[in-house]
Amino acid sequence: MVPHIPQPDAADIQTNGHLRLRNLVKAYPNSSGPAVDDVSLTIDHGRLVTILGPSGCGKTTTLRVIAGLEEPTGGSVLLDGKDITQVPASKRPMAIVFQNYALFPHLTVFENIEYGLRTKKGRGAMAKDAAAVAAASMNLAGFEDRMPGQLSGGQQQRVALARAMVLRPKVMLLDEPLSNLDAKLREQMRHEIKDLQRKLGTTTVYVTHDQAEAMSLSDTIVIMNRGRIVQVAPPADIYLRPANAFVADFIGRASLVSVQATVQGSGTRTTARIRPFGEELTVAAHPSVSGQHQGVLMLRPEAVFVSESTSSSDGIVISSMYFGGAAEYRVDTAIGVVLVSVPRPDPGTLLPAGTRVNLSITAPLAYLLPG
Repeated sequence: MVPHIPQPDAADIQTNGHLRLRNLVKAYPNSSGPAVDDVSLTIDHGRLVTILGPSGCGKTTTLRVIAGLEEPTGGSVLLDGKDITQVPASKRPMAIVFQNYALFPHLTVFENIEYGLRTKKGRGAMAKDAAAVAAASMNLAGFEDRMPGQLSGGQQQRVALARAMVLRPKVMLLDEPLSNLDAKLREQMRHEIKDLQRKLGTTTVYVTHDQAEAMSLSDTIVIMNRGRIVQVAPPADIYLRPANAFVADFIGRASLVSVQATVQGSGTRTTARIRPFGEELTVAAHPSVSGQHQGVLMLRPEAVFVSESTSSSDGIVISSMYFGGAAEYRVDTAIGVVLVSVPRPDPGTLLPAGTRVNLSITAPLAYLLPG
């Protein structure tokens, strides 16, 4: 079944590209396996979709095939129902923003922004007006006559985004666009990209290895591993209901511990009774688990509550870290090491390593995966 990313309300978007990838394969000579392996995906127009995964998972190759920069070994790319697999990159109604910005160093900011329009037949006359609007929308007013070498990394990224958006593409492609920026500027640019995408309503495919970018930007996240799609879902579902242990471990932080469970129900109503620290709990479970099951319990750090023990204990604190807004503990238990995050901690009462503690679980934030 092809994962389908739902369409937003018509009132919230402009008419843009409906993108479909059908059984895409991309293999390179002398490689141990295909970089992209039977990838099928449907993206309705106006959505911002992030392809996320570890290095070498095939996410950038997939983006380059969509852009026409790589020819697939098999499968097809369809835009608005038309097969564009053999259409050259220069003829596709798409714009791409690269990790290194790819600005022309000998052109000014304004000339970089209007360059794409000037190369399109019949658009030269409107290039200056459109470029001026794009520059203003990216807060580049006053920088139009500067050269790229005179700009900061964030300003260069704004120029690259303005140059792409001025073309009014049906599909915007972004390949790790913020990886060269510092943490504070990355956060600022995430907000700007999201606001820009919402304003234009452009179908956007965003490739990153940064989980924070994916979680904060996306309507939908596509998780890839070893060339294949592992899960397609909104950020909250990816975080709270991962498809498997790989996704649970890759997204955010999680403790994955082995537990014995009694499973009931089926499909999205599957639940499991577990007793990880002496107290019986009922938690949501993956639809593939059933009966008496040795499963993997996923615990997000904020799902576990810790308290110092005065008698018997569930575990011993291995380490504690203070981050201002939260404290984090690693606790050694009979079922494995468990991460615990405590919000708004009192720095004077942090539990030191060696402290015996009891643990309790917030059941709605736990999830049982197949063993």
